[in-house]
Amino acid sequence: MIRGFYASRSGVIGQQQNMDIIANNFANINTTGYKAQQAAFSTLMYAKIQGGAGVAVSTGHGAKVQDSAVDYSQGGLKETGVPTDMAILGEGFFAVSSGDGEDIYYTRNGEFRYSVDGDSKFLVDTAGAYVLDPDGSPVELGADEELSPGRLGVYLFPNRHGLELLGYNRLGATEVSGEAEAVETPTVRQGCLERSGVSASEEIVRMIEASKAFSFNSRMLQTIDEMEGVSNQLR
Repeated sequence: MIRGFYASRSGVIGQQQNMDIIANNFANINTTGYKAQQAAFSTLMYAKIQGGAGVAVSTGHGAKVQDSAVDYSQGGLKETGVPTDMAILGEGFFAVSSGDGEDIYYTRNGEFRYSVDGDSKFLVDTAGAYVLDPDGSPVELGADEELSPGRLGVYLFPNRHGLELLGYNRLGATEVSGEAEAVETPTVRQGCLERSGVSASEEIVRMIEASKAFSFNSRMLQTIDEMEGVSNQLR
């Protein structure tokens, strides 16, 4: 009976985390270049108990959220007409770097702008981080120079699902993702932004499923607790 208690408890915790991921998707339904996340569950340790006629039966201890998987499907495009807005068609990420040049992040959000420094202007994201070119250097233009999509670097990873979620619609390279490599001929659409990859209808379905699973595990937890109380009174 204790085993059932902990299995139900893990179900409640896992579904609560699942609901948090769904809520985060809803919060970013209008975030440029955002990719929806899904909870990836894994089973906890199995144990073997002796069943009838000497047959061993495997029984689990519940499930947990192992990780959140990212759906990198192409989002729809939104025409803005702004020359500094860029959208990647196909795979790849823009690279941005902080002022010291040490930390490099990757994103699908192509909402950029100019930062003027003397006779030069740099392309930066909404947080002021420098956008990098294919060589890994900040995109720098002359005062009267027009921006073209070919100036921006687009990077691929051997395993993009190994990228680390850093928040603020940014990703970081890890040993699992491998090192970034610049695409030789990327397809970048100027004057457009990639819409969020969140589908409201799909998230509503997931929310209903998670809510019902949460309620079921909660009822199981309550029932097992009541059964434990009755058994303790009989002792």
